[in-house]
Amino acid sequence: MIAYHILCHDNFAQVARLLESLYSANDVFLIDIDDGKKPKTDAIKNWSQRDNVHVVRDSNIGWGASGTLRKTIKGAFHLLELDDAWQYYVVLSGQDLPLKSNAHIKSVLAEGARHKTNFIRTFQPPHVALETVEIANKGKKSHMWGDRGHTKVYAKPGAINPQVAMYARTLVDVAEAGEDGAVFVGTVDPLLHKHREAFYKRYPYHMGANWFNLHRELIEAMRGDPFAYELYAEMKTTFIPDESYFQTYVMNSRFRNSVSQDYGRLILRPGPIPRVKTFDIDDWSTIRKCNELYGRKFDTRHDSKIVNRVLADRADTQVKSKADSAEAKNEEKLAKSA
Repeated sequence: MIAYHILCHDNFAQVARLLESLYSANDVFLIDIDDGKKPKTDAIKNWSQRDNVHVVRDSNIGWGASGTLRKTIKGAFHLLELDDAWQYYVVLSGQDLPLKSNAHIKSVLAEGARHKTNFIRTFQPPHVALETVEIANKGKKSHMWGDRGHTKVYAKPGAINPQVAMYARTLVDVAEAGEDGAVFVGTVDPLLHKHREAFYKRYPYHMGANWFNLHRELIEAMRGDPFAYELYAEMKTTFIPDESYFQTYVMNSRFRNSVSQDYGRLILRPGPIPRVKTFDIDDWSTIRKCNELYGRKFDTRHDSKIVNRVLADRADTQVKSKADSAEAKNEEKLAKSA
């Protein structure tokens, strides 16, 4: 029923636990590894030997550029070829965990399938004029703008900061530097800017989280839709396009009325800078009370206790669910025999 696309780049012991928690012989799994730093993947070796678990590698991935978007689109289309029975395409990272039982997750998606609902967060950010955004790098050389471990981001001379406003992500030109995982950000040139402004006037720019549950019909339509490829060409040099491509596609297609903003993710963004918080044991009460299907992000190296607690509670829930189901079947048999 579900096609899981898991994007990961390290901590494969945790990825293995994610797979164990989600695994069902009726689902299909695509483990998509950022291989730039040559991570040790021994922990998932046994999983990759299962017929419905598939592994692909891509070393040309840099945060902020088009790598994540490219692998997401390719992965979605690849999953169409791997299995023809799934109904929902679910994107997770290696730092996500399911917060509800597999039975509950499938129940929610089965209800969504009745209406071919696409669970994706999407909104239209306010327009920002390029001339109003201050130049961030006034020097004559590129300088380090951010180091995310597996990616170093450089601001080119004359570059604006694309994070001053959401729409500002379209006002830069982003390039990946091959296998190095480096990303260079520069202000969009005038001709490309003029083209983009005209394009987004015809097809309004939307954004949201790059974690979603999309119905198979949408993915099949994208694969054969020239607009899907035109949009990729337009967006691949914008900043973090994986947080805008699918939203912009959906909201400018016949699927716009199929959207549910309840995209099923618990994500905490405390503080003035909206960065995703890594869960710790103090967040257990929030996690326990939420209705979301999945949570991000977790890291056993940061706090293994919360990972253990979430998975243990979920295991208890699944055991109780199976017991309740068996009891209900027995009662039904007794009623019929009476």
